[in-house]
Amino acid sequence: MPLKLISGMMKASGDEALLIMERDVGGDEIVLVTKEALFDIADPPLCNECRLQQYVTVFSEIASNKFDGKKLTSDGHVAVTATDVSAWKALHPDAA
Repeated sequence: MPLKLISGMMKASGDEALLIMERDVGGDEIVLVTKEALFDIADPPLCNECRLQQYVTVFSEIASNKFDGKKLTSDGHVAVTATDVSAWKALHPDAA
């Protein structure tokens, strides 16, 4: 059951982003998007609100796929990392 994006925002520290995503059943999922993921999604490397919003659908697609595949962090959450971005870019060479 895929997650659906509700909202995305940078953390106050400016070092990471959060996506609020809706589950089909059972509430919402908070997804962490790492600084490195934001840097690696496109050139020039940026970690800001503009970059997040530009690629929020990509980050939410990655997060939903990880959630469905039960690829969760040790505390049971979803985190989008630079490794995930690299894998996505390999599958979508003309998109990023």
